[in-house]
Order: sequence, then structure tokens, then C-alpha cells
Amino acid sequence: MPRLLINPCISTRRAFAAGALAAALATPLPAFAADPLASGQFRDEVVALLRRQRPKLQLELLPHPAALRVGRQEVYLANLYQSCLEATGARREAIILAFFDAMTSAPDDEVGKTFEAARGRLRPRIIRAAASSTGADDRLTPLTRPFSGKTRIAYVIDNPQTMAFVSKGKPDQWGVAADAIHAAAVENLDRSSRDIPIRSQAPHPGSGLVVIMQGPDDYAAARLLAPKFMERMGEELGPEHFVGIPNRGLFLAWSVDCSVKHELAALVAAYAETGAYPVTDELFVRSAEGTRPANAAELAEHGRS
Repeated sequence: MPRLLINPCISTRRAFAAGALAAALATPLPAFAADPLASGQFRDEVVALLRRQRPKLQLELLPHPAALRVGRQEVYLANLYQSCLEATGARREAIILAFFDAMTSAPDDEVGKTFEAARGRLRPRIIRAAASSTGADDRLTPLTRPFSGKTRIAYVIDNPQTMAFVSKGKPDQWGVAADAIHAAAVENLDRSSRDIPIRSQAPHPGSGLVVIMQGPDDYAAARLLAPKFMERMGEELGPEHFVGIPNRGLFLAWSVDCSVKHELAALVAAYAETGAYPVTDELFVRSAEGTRPANAAELAEHGRS
């Protein structure tokens, strides 16, 4: 499992819960550490390298520390960062330069002008509700729909090197309903998820089953929206199970009889409050009827009032 770098300034109780959970599971949990992506340190490294090796590129820093504008394209560095985690020195620099060389030579300018051109690259994202409104301009505000009390579903056009949110004005521009965009995005994500293995493990000592997934792309949390993928999750954990999606790259699920519910709930809360692209500390219940937030009794089972 790749390491997920997390800010160390989490509560002692939550860190203790994460440690207790790691001790109960055979697979080590991601370590808590400073996050160069969320702090902007990785972006600074990328910009310094590009200014040395690709001085003709037009670079502009965007408000988010993991975002950069290169010419007319907005680049989100999360995928590149994951590719560089285990690389150092010349190999790390080569990965970064190859990423931007491919991006600047790719003929992606026409993607997004029409629904048919964008259809195959649409993907859904679950984002914080607070991040869904950026102003009155429909060209800048993401197209979203409600998902839970703290989140909404947004949509992106996912190119090999770049990612762009579908704006609120796109349905009119494309001449399609927002429901058509939603359906295409979910279908694409489900199709790309069909070969992703789901491996559960039992806490020891204890009972029940736990699934912890990172990667293999940047859509771990969004897979809660993928019906066939979640059907497979139900086959692994039982027809009803709990899910946590604390940030964009992390998906946790566990069976209703799991004995480490308190530790899992604490872990979800910890990862939701720090690191790049947080989503929510909410707990969800997945069943044949769909997905819903955990109710008061279920939250109490997890040590939440």
C-alpha cells in the first residue's frame, strides 16, 4: 500500500486510535507525516525544476498549493506527486519533466468543447460542500449535485496529465441535461474500476472485515458512487456495510460486525481534517437500497454522539 502523507498535528486520541487499528490489521496503515503536496512544497520543487529545464513554459501559481497553470491549462499535481513518492534525484526529475512534456504536446485543446468529445473522459468526484461555490460566474463554478450534509458530487474531464472541473455552464454549452453528465461520469468510473481488486482483512484479535484502499488513481473516494464496484464491495463485506471517504485518495469500508469501529471512525476523522483534498469525516451505510449517512444509533456504535 503506498504511503499517504498526513500532517502530524492531529489529536493524540485519534493518533492512538490509528495506532491501535494498525496493530490489529496485517497491512500497515499509512503513516502520519508532513504533507509536501498540501503545503505547496512539492509544487515549489516542480516549478523550480521547470524554470531551470523548461524556461519557455508559462507558469502561474494558483490559490490551491497543489495546483499550477501552465499556459492555458490548469494542472493538479496529486497524480504526479504519487508517481514521485518513491523516486529521488535524476529519476524524480525525469518523471516530472516527462509529465509536463507529454501534457504540452498532447492535442487536448478540443476536449471539453462538446459533450461527445468529453463524454469518455468524464469522472465524478465527491467534494466538500464548501468547495462547490466559487462565485456567481457559471464558467468558474463547478456543476454539482447534493450527496450528503457535508459533500456534493462534482464532475471532471480527466486527461492523462490534466484535470478540469465541469462548470455549471457546461450543460447549456453542450446542449445536454446535467443528468446525462452525471450518468456518463459514473458509468466511466464504474468501467475503469472493474478490475481493481478488493481485499478485506480481519482485525486480530477481533471480528469482522475491513477494506482500506488507496489508488490506483485519484478516484478512491468517488468509487462510493460506482454501483458495480460497490456491489463487489458488498460481496466482500456483506450486503450492508459502513464506508468512510475522508479524502479524495482514501476509501475505507468495514462490515457491520467489525470489532474496531471506534478506531476506524477516529481514523476517518483524522484523515478528513488534514492533508490534500479532504472530503468528509461522515460515516456512510451502503446497502441494496443505496448509500445513506449513518444514523444516530450507528454513529453511537462508532463512538460518536
